[in-house]
Amino acid sequence: MIHALQHIDTLVFLFLNHTIANPVFDAIFPVLTNGAFWVVPGIAAALVFLYFQRKKGALVLLLMVVTVSVSDPVCNRIIKPLVPRMRPCNERVHLDGGRFLIGRKDSRSFPSSHAMNMFAQAMLLTLLYRRKWIGFTAFLFAAFIGFSRIYVGVHYPFDVLAGAGFGMIVGGLVYFAYRFIRRNYRRSSVTSLPILPEHPRHHG
Repeated sequence: MIHALQHIDTLVFLFLNHTIANPVFDAIFPVLTNGAFWVVPGIAAALVFLYFQRKKGALVLLLMVVTVSVSDPVCNRIIKPLVPRMRPCNERVHLDGGRFLIGRKDSRSFPSSHAMNMFAQAMLLTLLYRRKWIGFTAFLFAAFIGFSRIYVGVHYPFDVLAGAGFGMIVGGLVYFAYRFIRRNYRRSSVTSLPILPEHPRHHG
């Protein structure tokens, strides 16, 4: 069973990494899959978001930071050490036809931390806003980044799918933890208010 899944994973990898390869994708995806590329656009987007959303925007950005602070360590320090899967670009993996556009890597492959982090954020934003276009855009961007990891040759498709699944779980957990804390904070705030003395009624 495991060998059959590995075989399917490899076939899909080679299709996305090799068969559909073209000069345009070769120029775009090695740049876009690099997290450093998104630093300046990310900061600019955050500032614009804060300008329009004010306090709510600050809270959303805080929740996004909390989300990635959970998803990234869970992926890299807990899950990956438990699953000894080599990347397709590892020099010890002899994958005929594989294209490794950003070089060889010997770190573990399962799951994709890029996919896990991006899908965690997509799930969080979808639950926070409940507007179809926001959720669609967030998940489309996450899928775009996930595809880039396969195209440049650093992850198998199952790595990305697993990262997406784990990420959505983390994003959902952060959202419901926030809802739980907010609900209990409101209750404690109400009960902690001083009780005003009742004024005696005057009958005429």
